[in-house]
Amino acid sequence: MGSIGVFILLTLFIETGSVPRGFEAQVGTKSRNCTYKGIEYPPGSFKTHDCKECVCAGDGEMECTETKCFDYPCVDKVRRPGDCCPMCPNGQNCKAPDGTVVRYEEEYAMSENVVCVCDKDQWAELEASFVV
Repeated sequence: MGSIGVFILLTLFIETGSVPRGFEAQVGTKSRNCTYKGIEYPPGSFKTHDCKECVCAGDGEMECTETKCFDYPCVDKVRRPGDCCPMCPNGQNCKAPDGTVVRYEEEYAMSENVVCVCDKDQWAELEASFVV
C-alpha cells in the first residue's frame, strides 16, 4: 500500500474510530535489546563473558545475578578458560603445614612420630606411632 493509501486509512481511522472492513490494524511493540558492558543482547536469558547470568526483558531492562559455583574441597582450584566456576584438577585435597598438597583421606607423615590425614579439607591427627 502506498503512502497515499496509508494516509487515507489513517484518516478514516481517526475520523471513524475504526478500520474499514478488509483491513487489519496491526499495533504492536518491537522488543528491545539490552546492553551490558557495551555488548548488546537480544531478549531472553544469557550468560555474560564475566559469568553473570542475566535475563533481558523485551523492554530493554535486564537483571543479572552472579553465577553460583560449588565450593569444591581442594587447595589447588583452577578456572579453565571459558568456564565460570573453578574445579579441582587433582581431586579433593588439603595442604599440610609444610605446603605439601595431600589427597583426601591420604595419610601424611608430619614427622617421625606424627601422622596426619586430609579429612574434608581439614587436618586430623592420627594415633602417633613413636619410632625408637
